[in-house]
Amino acid sequence: MDRKLYLELMRKCAMLDRGIFGICVYVPDELRVVWKGIEYYPEAYTLEYRQDGTIAHTCRLHDLKANAVVGAPLNEVEVKNGKSEN
Repeated sequence: MDRKLYLELMRKCAMLDRGIFGICVYVPDELRVVWKGIEYYPEAYTLEYRQDGTIAHTCRLHDLKANAVVGAPLNEVEVKNGKSEN
């Protein structure tokens, strides 16, 4: 997924109504992303340098069904309609 698109989805999700413990109550389909066949909403983004000097782009994704947070490589995350928008 394109980093700019991911950051924009994350920004929009940050403005959604929150319920208990700060978890989004409802996330519209157009703001959801898919990683390994599971739907999530974007929660955070980190940019880190690996020991070899390459950059690792990592997404923090929140699964509403399992109420779990996972880290995923940005290049493996897709918008819900199945396009990576690269």
